Amino acid sequence: MAENRITIRHTIFIAKPRTLVWDYTQNYDNRRTWDSSVIETTVLQAAPNRIVRLKMRGNTSMTFIYKLDERPHKTSLAAKEIISPFIVNAGGSWIYKEKNGGTLWTQTNTIDFKQNFILKLLMPIFKFAFGRLTKKAMGKAKLEIEKL
Repeated sequence: MAENRITIRHTIFIAKPRTLVWDYTQNYDNRRTWDSSVIETTVLQAAPNRIVRLKMRGNTSMTFIYKLDERPHKTSLAAKEIISPFIVNAGGSWIYKEKNGGTLWTQTNTIDFKQNFILKLLMPIFKFAFGRLTKKAMGKAKLEIEKL
C-alpha cells in the first residue's frame, strides 16, 4: 500500500429496494442533498459511459469517468482532470446488494494524495476525515431515500 493512499470502505443498510437506492444515489441532481462535500455537479455525457464533472469543497474539482455502470448492481469510476491542493488521483466502486427487502450499499473509495512531508504526516487525519464524511453522506442518503 502506498503511504500516500487511503481507502475508505463503508456499508449501510437502506430499507428500500435496490433499484430505488441506485436511482437516487446515481442521480447527480440529488448529490448535493446528501453529500456535503459536493458543491456542484455537471453531467457531461450520459452514454455510452457516464462522465460527470464535480466541484467540491476544499478548492477541489474532478471529472468522474465511469468504467462500469451496471444498474442496479455496481458502479466503478476513475477520477481524472483533478484540480486539488492535496489529491492527485482517486477512484472507487459502489455496490448495491438486496437484503431482507432492502439494500446493502457499499462504497469503496481510494484517494492518492500528493507526496510531501507535511501531507505524509496528515495521512491519519485525512483517513479519519474522509471516512467520517463518507459515513455522514451515506447516512444522509439513507434518511432521504427512506422518506421516498
